[in-house]
Amino acid sequence: MKLTKHTDYSLRILIYAALQPEARLLSIQEVTDAYGLSRNHVMKIVQKLGQEGYLRTLRGKGGGFALGKPPEAINLGDLVSCMETTLQMVECEQPLCRISPACQLQGVFAEAMSAFMGVLNRYTLADLMDNRKELIGLLAIT
Repeated sequence: MKLTKHTDYSLRILIYAALQPEARLLSIQEVTDAYGLSRNHVMKIVQKLGQEGYLRTLRGKGGGFALGKPPEAINLGDLVSCMETTLQMVECEQPLCRISPACQLQGVFAEAMSAFMGVLNRYTLADLMDNRKELIGLLAIT
C-alpha cells in the first residue's frame, strides 16, 4: 500500500501547522519553503484541508491558514480516508481480470486494508508531536 503524495503532503502540512503557536496564520510559501514542495500542490491541499475542516483558512491580504481542530481531534485514519481518492489496493476491473469471479485475493486485500486503517485509527495528529522540539529544529521554525 502506498499513499498518494496528496495524502503525504496533507500530513506534512498538518504537522507544520500543529507546531506553530495557535494564533499564528501560516502562508503557502512558508510550507513550500520548509518542505521543498510544489506551490500548486500545497495550495490545492490547503484548500481541501480547509473545506474538510482540518484547517482554518483566511483569504486575502493578511490571510493564511492554521489548524482548524486541536491536534488530538485529528484522527489519522479519518484524514487518510478523506484525502485518498480510493483505498482499493488493486483494480480488478481495469482491465477486467479473468479470474475475478473466483479470486480470493480481494478478500485478503480487504482484510489487509482493514488492519492498516485500524492502526491509523488509533492515532491522532497529537501523537505525532511527541518529538516537538526535534521537529521544530528540523523545519527551522522560530
